[in-house]
Amino acid sequence: MGKYYHYFVEGQDEEKLINVLKTDMQYIVPGKVQKFNVVQEKLTSLRLMQLKKGTIVVLVFDTDSGNIQILQENIELLKKSGIVKTVLCVTQVKNLEDELVRSCNIRQIKELTGSKSNKDFKHDLIKDSHFCKKLEIYKFDLKKFWNMTDKGTYSKIKNDADKIKLKQ
Repeated sequence: MGKYYHYFVEGQDEEKLINVLKTDMQYIVPGKVQKFNVVQEKLTSLRLMQLKKGTIVVLVFDTDSGNIQILQENIELLKKSGIVKTVLCVTQVKNLEDELVRSCNIRQIKELTGSKSNKDFKHDLIKDSHFCKKLEIYKFDLKKFWNMTDKGTYSKIKNDADKIKLKQ
């Protein structure tokens, strides 16, 4: 492709999932994944200097919390940087767990990892070395994943997930 992609994700659970989707399943475009919460922390020029010129930055974030003002400032900084080719936003409505419940054949998130409770899910996901297999078992559907736009605070942010999904 000749393009560099750099994912900024909220937490270790998103980091794990993105790595599974890009490497094991080859469902999304490959790129570097870095944990950085763009709805809570402001990007710095020092962090931007780590990017290669022409990088497509993908911001993955939940829509149930955070600060849209910080997000908008981060998007503007990236666009003005001269390093970043494009900024893509991937909205997780309301959060990663809700996205996975919508896109897998499960009723509660704990079913996906066999967790004792829904609260244990993130911890169990991060530890799981066979998460790809679990997504397959529970019929993960990429078309249903990251396909919504928030109707609340983040409604002005377009969901660009289709631009990173690889078509099968």
